Amino acid sequence: EVEATRKRSAPVRDALDEALARRGLGTDLATQLARADMKITVGEFLAVTVILMLLSGGVAYLLRKDIVVTVGAIVLGFFGPRLYVTIQRKKRLRAFNAHLGDSITLMVNSLRAGYSVMQAMEAEGAEMDPPISDEFGRVVREQQLGLTLEDGLANMLRRVPSDDLDMTITAINVQREVGGNLAEVLDSISSTIRERVRIKGDIRALTA
Repeated sequence: EVEATRKRSAPVRDALDEALARRGLGTDLATQLARADMKITVGEFLAVTVILMLLSGGVAYLLRKDIVVTVGAIVLGFFGPRLYVTIQRKKRLRAFNAHLGDSITLMVNSLRAGYSVMQAMEAEGAEMDPPISDEFGRVVREQQLGLTLEDGLANMLRRVPSDDLDMTITAINVQREVGGNLAEVLDSISSTIRERVRIKGDIRALTA
């Protein structure tokens, strides 16, 4: 109800989003916003970009009265929001990868304790820190709303383009199709991920 009220209160934004979707525009931008975990639509992002361009250009012109500086400020206003999205996206992906090994270990322990895969993911959402908890919690909510687990995991991979997550999801999907000891497979994956994170940390320390 709150969401419906919010949508009704912004008809211009909704019309812009609909127009962009109808023409197939903004799809990549929507993906980047989701990967940065920014809770805004493509239309809202574009509106913010236009406002920043106008403000930065206007301020630059008032302060310098120079067309070159004004154009430079407008360009900065255009690329600034996109740069921010890129920084947030990379920061979130690093945080996700850094804690994925511990997350899989928690899932392994949950499976060995007799939990189902979905119950193990619920534990991830409850006990891990963001962005791990946000992503697994979202998969659980999507399945509760009728989405299959495979589709929910595929959506998470689109939001978090991690090779380690891709390997984990593949193991889960294969186990659901052909059976096998998922806890043992995930335990091996977790060890590999943690070792890789450790080696990357050593490399960064040596090259600092």
